[in-house]
Amino acid sequence: MPHPSAESTQRMQWMDLLRGVAVLLVVVLHGSDIPRANGIEVPQWAQLNLYLEPFRMPLLMFLSGTLLPRSLRKPAAGYLWGKFGAVVWPLMVWLIGFGVLIYRGGPGDPGYWQTGDYLWFLMALTLCYLVGLLFKPLLTRPLLFTAVAASLFVAMVFTRHSIEVDQALLNRTLYYGAFFFLGAASARLLSRWTRAPWLLVAALAVAVAWLAHHGLESPEFRAGTIYAAPTAVLGIALILWVAPRIPAGRVNRFMQWAGRNSIVVYVSHFPIIILLHRWIDQLGVGAGVHVAVCTGGGLALTLVVVWLRPWTRWLYTVPGNRKVAQRLAAGAAQRG
Repeated sequence: MPHPSAESTQRMQWMDLLRGVAVLLVVVLHGSDIPRANGIEVPQWAQLNLYLEPFRMPLLMFLSGTLLPRSLRKPAAGYLWGKFGAVVWPLMVWLIGFGVLIYRGGPGDPGYWQTGDYLWFLMALTLCYLVGLLFKPLLTRPLLFTAVAASLFVAMVFTRHSIEVDQALLNRTLYYGAFFFLGAASARLLSRWTRAPWLLVAALAVAVAWLAHHGLESPEFRAGTIYAAPTAVLGIALILWVAPRIPAGRVNRFMQWAGRNSIVVYVSHFPIIILLHRWIDQLGVGAGVHVAVCTGGGLALTLVVVWLRPWTRWLYTVPGNRKVAQRLAAGAAQRG
């Protein structure tokens, strides 16, 4: 295999950084949302989360999509096995575990299996990867690949805005999954965009700040509609320009570490926060303390779980994943 260039290595580092920031912000969101669902709220904290709502999940989907062209270079069997081992397996493990041990409706609730509760993101991501396999024949035609992926982004956003379907997973897949294909369409353009002039980016920052503030009072400008999509797209563009310019250091390395372990953070944080919420709810503390414990304690315990990953690998990756991947790669090489 060829060695990655310095530019591609640097790009992976700031993508890990962004993935880490985004997934930790998801933890911060749920640290506030879970108590709020039970009538315990800190208004200022809730408002901060509203500011971030247009960007968090679209950014995570976008970053996953930027890796689609690289993933599609594998043989189809290797591609599918890789997504099963790294996405579907943890989805199954945590869907069953959360449903049996934590979810109040229990595994007998059909709605839980249809929507995935907090694990909806991995369900939507799985569907996006399955559709993404159809792009494999376009790898040799980069311009067509970009055009088709960008068109699919537009089509999915308009479809989600236009239809009324009482199915949360479908609605989320149409809207947030659209950013997966926007990421795939943008993969070849990222390095060029990061060299955009700062005056253009400054104007972009003003627009993003105004749109995010406008969305505080208008839910349709935060997620799920054609009115929210421009805010997310412009915000992602701003974030992508800023990310490579963030100085190296401990905080940067920590966020990269969290980004490389984003699957662990995502699947483990929600049960942890729910258990913290149930425990502290019995103590009758004030809303500020309650939310602070759910948020700070949720972050700390989730990071402990990430640290334990080498001893709990089966929770996040199918056992024998590498051996199967190597056999599939060897078989494809022999057939080639």
